[in-house]
Amino acid sequence: MTLACPPKRTARKWVAIAVLVSVSTLTAQRPDPMRIQVVEGIYLFRTAPYGEVGLDGNSIAIIGSDGVLVFDTNGTPSAAAAVLAQIRTLTSQPVRYIVNSHWHWDHWYGTEVYTKAFPNVTVIAHEKTKMMMAGPAIEFNKPGLEQQLPAYLTQLNQRIAKAESATPSPANLPQLKQALADGRFFLEQKNSVHHTLPTQTYADKLTLKLGDREIQVLHRDRAITPGDSFLYLPKEKIIIAGDLLINPVTFALSSYPTGWIKTLEYIDSLDASIIVPGHGEPLGDERLLKATIAVLKDLQKRGADAKARGLDPDAARAELMPQIKELMVTITGDQPAVNRAFEIQLVDWFLHRVYDELNGPLTDAIAPIPQK
Repeated sequence: MTLACPPKRTARKWVAIAVLVSVSTLTAQRPDPMRIQVVEGIYLFRTAPYGEVGLDGNSIAIIGSDGVLVFDTNGTPSAAAAVLAQIRTLTSQPVRYIVNSHWHWDHWYGTEVYTKAFPNVTVIAHEKTKMMMAGPAIEFNKPGLEQQLPAYLTQLNQRIAKAESATPSPANLPQLKQALADGRFFLEQKNSVHHTLPTQTYADKLTLKLGDREIQVLHRDRAITPGDSFLYLPKEKIIIAGDLLINPVTFALSSYPTGWIKTLEYIDSLDASIIVPGHGEPLGDERLLKATIAVLKDLQKRGADAKARGLDPDAARAELMPQIKELMVTITGDQPAVNRAFEIQLVDWFLHRVYDELNGPLTDAIAPIPQK
């Protein structure tokens, strides 16, 4: 889920991502997506962030002998069009299926590109994901698009005007102009999206065929969202996880602690040879999966104990971080920026949801971003 330039605490996800990646281009021209061949006929597409204001989820194309399945369609129509252009260079087969993993906008706002190019395409999502897309997700994103991102662009414009009037011009003036171009492009893309909802939903499992490829569309429990979908290809032993797992640090905002752990443990039981995450590069083993499960289970146990002792989630986080450092380093490699992302977008956000879950049954409503 990408948040369009909210203030400090609200900005955790896109700030964390901006810390982990760099954009070197100094124009508004979007670079081509990076294409990674997972195995023969399965490709992962990664697109560059939109400066510091947004990013796209991974998009995956599975090519069969009689058609293509695309799992997640990026966060903007322009990104989806760039991915589709690359798919067309790989096969002449039509896109027959779209599967949207969940309601976060960086995974489904490009769906309109595919429905225009392939009017007969079937767009699939879990029944609860369609429900979220049809209303709550749009409302959740409105403040970012209508207030926070425009305010950020206004501030950037003012900083650029001040920098241009200075003698000599500050060294960061090109970067400020790049940020403004990225932000304007991102806002225009989001505001022009035609929200394209799923045409087919399912509850627990849906099996699709692309020639001799079997693709299982699975939902195990409420995890990151109420209706997370992931793919399992039994012949190839490949999991395509969406945001259930992110390389290197998974976002726990508005998650469902018990259901998420159950879902990841089920994925672990499938003993996949390759896991394709919702962001980041493919994983050739289960080390990150197992480490993430271990962190979540530890935080759930320690969080319950901290709550019973009267600590609030922020105090619990401060107490627990030294205790889970070894687990953290397994995921982050002890890189300072990744450590900070781990503390906020995994530990902090997850602990708040552990407390919420202990306070009573969680609803399907989108939880607010924790505030200090």
